[in-house]
Amino acid sequence: RTRSSTISSTGSNRASARITGDKVSVGTNDWGEFVRDKKLLVDKTDLLLHIMEDNNSDIIFRPRRFGKTMFLNMAHDFLNVAETEEELAERKSLFEKMSVHSADPTFVDEHCGKYPVIYLSLKDVRPTTLDQFRDLMVEAISTVIDEWMHAIFDTSKAELNFTRGRLNEKIGNMNSSIDDSVAIPKILVEYLSRYYNAKCIVLVDEFDTPVINAPEGIREEVRGYMRNLLSPVAKDNKKVRKFIMAGIDPVNFNTLGSGLNNCDPYPLHEDSDSSREDASPYQFAFGFTEEEVNTLIDN
Repeated sequence: RTRSSTISSTGSNRASARITGDKVSVGTNDWGEFVRDKKLLVDKTDLLLHIMEDNNSDIIFRPRRFGKTMFLNMAHDFLNVAETEEELAERKSLFEKMSVHSADPTFVDEHCGKYPVIYLSLKDVRPTTLDQFRDLMVEAISTVIDEWMHAIFDTSKAELNFTRGRLNEKIGNMNSSIDDSVAIPKILVEYLSRYYNAKCIVLVDEFDTPVINAPEGIREEVRGYMRNLLSPVAKDNKKVRKFIMAGIDPVNFNTLGSGLNNCDPYPLHEDSDSSREDASPYQFAFGFTEEEVNTLIDN
C-alpha cells in the first residue's frame, strides 16, 4: 500500500488538535448539525484530502462508537453534489473554518459539492429470519432511492431513458424479488454518473452488521447477498470515483469472497502504527488521539 508524503504531515498536525463549537452533544451523528449549531467537534476534515488522493476502494474497521458514521456523514456533506449555487455556497460555508480549507482552499473549490454520493447505511439490518433480512434490505435501499428521486424522475435527458427504465423496473420489483434489489446500487451508480456527468462516491456504513447479526442458519445466504450487492460497485467500476465501507469485524470482510479482494482494508491494529512508511491516512480519523483529548479537556 502506498500513500503520498502528505500523510506524515497529517500526523504532526494532530499535536495541535483543532476543536470547534462549545456545546457538548450526544445522540446525533449529523456532522452538519454539529457545525451549524456550534456543538463541540474535533475537526478531522483534513482527512478528506487523503481519501480523494486515489480511486481505491477502502474498507475501514473500527470498534463501535468510534465515529465511523460521523466521518462518513462529514464526507457526504462535503462531496455530495450541490443542485444550486445557493446550496453550494451553504455547503462550503460549513468547511470554510475547517482544517481542510486551511490546508488547501483550492481542494475545497475542486471537490466540494461535485459528486453524486450514494450513502447506504446498514446499521439497522439485524435480521432474525431470511424474510426479515430481505425486508430490512429493501428499507435500507429505499432510503438511498428516496434521496435521488428528483433525478430518477427527471425525464428531460432522453439519452438516459433506457437506464432509467431499468432502474425503475428494479425499484418496482424489489419488494418481491431479491435479485432485483441487489442490482439497484450498480444501476443507480450508472444512472447518476451519467445524469450529473460526474463519477459517483459510494459510502457504506456498517456493511458487516447484517452478517454479524444473522443467525447461523441464514448467515451464508446473507453473506452471499452482501457479496452480490457490493462487489459490482466496489470492483473495477469505472463510474465510481471513490468507494468507502466502514465496519467492525475484518473476519466478516474476508468471508465475503473474491468479489471485494481489490479493496484496501484498514484495520485498527495496522493503522495505530504511525511510524510505518505506508501509514494509513485513516489512523487519526476515528476516535480521539491523546492530543485531541487533552485539547478537549483544556477547552
